[in-house]
Amino acid sequence: MAKGRILAIDNEPASRSLYQELLGADGYYVRTAANGHDALECLRREDFDLVITELQLEVGLNDITEQIKRFNTAQEVLVVTGQNDVAAAVDAMKRGVSEYILKPINPDEFLLLVNKVLFRQSQHHEHKKLLDENIEFHRTLAYYQKCLGFLKVHDLDRLGDLILDTLMELLHAEGAILWLPGYSGQQYRLRCRRGLVKIAVGEDAFVPSEAERRLIHVGEAVLMEQGTALWLPLLDGMDPLALIRIEAPAGRDTFNRRDVKVAAMIGDFAASTLNNVMLLRNLEQNTLRVPRGEAYKMAFFHDHSEKEMNKARRYGRDLSFIKLTIDNFEELASRFRKWELEEAMSRVIETINSALRDADIMAMSASDEYYLLLPETDYWGSLVAQKRIRKALKGKLTICDLKKSHSIDVFLRSASFPSDGNSFEELRLAAGQRLSRLKKSIYHRAGMSDSPFWNVVGRLLGSPGDYKLSANGVKVVDSLARHEDALRCRYFRMPAGRLDDIMRAFCREVVESSRVRGIVYRGCGDFEKVRKNLRHVDGLEKSATSLFLLGGHRRVHWDYQRIVPIYIDSDRFEKIPFLLYLNEDYAYAMFARQRGDELIGFHTSDFYFVENMITKLQEQYQLQAQI
Repeated sequence: MAKGRILAIDNEPASRSLYQELLGADGYYVRTAANGHDALECLRREDFDLVITELQLEVGLNDITEQIKRFNTAQEVLVVTGQNDVAAAVDAMKRGVSEYILKPINPDEFLLLVNKVLFRQSQHHEHKKLLDENIEFHRTLAYYQKCLGFLKVHDLDRLGDLILDTLMELLHAEGAILWLPGYSGQQYRLRCRRGLVKIAVGEDAFVPSEAERRLIHVGEAVLMEQGTALWLPLLDGMDPLALIRIEAPAGRDTFNRRDVKVAAMIGDFAASTLNNVMLLRNLEQNTLRVPRGEAYKMAFFHDHSEKEMNKARRYGRDLSFIKLTIDNFEELASRFRKWELEEAMSRVIETINSALRDADIMAMSASDEYYLLLPETDYWGSLVAQKRIRKALKGKLTICDLKKSHSIDVFLRSASFPSDGNSFEELRLAAGQRLSRLKKSIYHRAGMSDSPFWNVVGRLLGSPGDYKLSANGVKVVDSLARHEDALRCRYFRMPAGRLDDIMRAFCREVVESSRVRGIVYRGCGDFEKVRKNLRHVDGLEKSATSLFLLGGHRRVHWDYQRIVPIYIDSDRFEKIPFLLYLNEDYAYAMFARQRGDELIGFHTSDFYFVENMITKLQEQYQLQAQI
């Protein structure tokens, strides 16, 4: 192995041969260059311990020294000069040259000077290495002392915030996000967010690509997006615990390799503490389940709900409760043995849990009453969850023995924070009130759950002979009159053009409440005619409500995001114009037949009825897939 690596620069071939012979024989690796250009090319390709240069080059000494120092500020340079150029050599030493030697070269003196320079350099490198190691040791010790704070935190969100804050401080970053895996690892849900981090649309439920999933399972810190972001997966063995993204490096364009090493070190500590907190949480939850199923006790549910509400207040998130009751529990208890009923209820609970997300929990308040907590879910999202639960339970709500069978009547309604209340009891009361109103719904009273969409519409509208027109309005036969009530459900008679007036009124309501999520379905025959009669189109496009026109004579395409025509080959949409409107606070449905210049039909503000009619319509025509 060579004693050192030396680059010798001289424009005389004899001098280059001398350097090659003297230094090579003494055990050095030697490269020679005839001019400054060749020397700079060598320096670009290789590292050298010492550069020996002739004072008289076509490039000035100060120029060549300056260019060498650009590559390596610590580069040792030895100047070979004649007697008449000693002053210039001394001046060069002031500019960073290490030593100089006079011509003609004395071999012993030359080798002694080279050894002296390289020995001094090795001492300097050793000292610098020891100093760097000492600094790195103290820096690492400081990092671990920072990480010791993780062990003092047992709340999942507080720990997540502390991990992100620590990473941002040590990496000099301005923002960070932490996702936890859900849905069996297929999706990651946003749990913590700190600093100036930007959340793209949909990133609260992040679905990694196949390449990203492989990166996560490798479990190593990695630079992303040309170094402007740094990913840090946290693993428990081979299982993902969390995914962290640090971004916006302060005062620089990108993160560097040192940042990756620091993140990896903090990540090891964070993964260990996060895993312990998750295990503790699972232990607490598992010891607080009721004996006969996967539902928790209300004491835990109440405490957990308060914690989630505190987080919702802190981070400006939503949260929803669902109250679920078994309406005919007493009847079932009188008809079946206790163990048969308990087995049936365990199956119901298991089925409901299968439709929930990982973060959702279910608790048992009484034998016939349950509560579900849906973190980070608004009221509209809770309606989607209810739909998912009803779909999972379909065909499974039956209890039987060898002689008889009976249906299990399940009802569920929700309330959300903060729109329906700011405390556990307020949300519980709001969900209970909605559940009471549900049982009075026409949808429940008239037994419409098993009928298709148009069958329900047909039952409500009856036949033309069921209406008697008068100067005061319209009167219907008793079979239809039973659908009416004093406030929410009525039959009507109005001019046909009034339907467009109602549509415009809904558009104005949507624009005025642009942040409230909602959906409108209108059945019609002529898409273009309906569009011409719309108002506030620009406001609708900026709102959170979508308007879908169904039916039509042919397919059309509009450059709108919120106003969408969906062609359905059926004349029912023209013969029976209808309007369905549902948002987080209000609901409206109208079905009618045209008689001359008038519309005669039925309308209602029954929330549960409207919600389920929209579900029937979507399922019958597979509207979700088309949308």
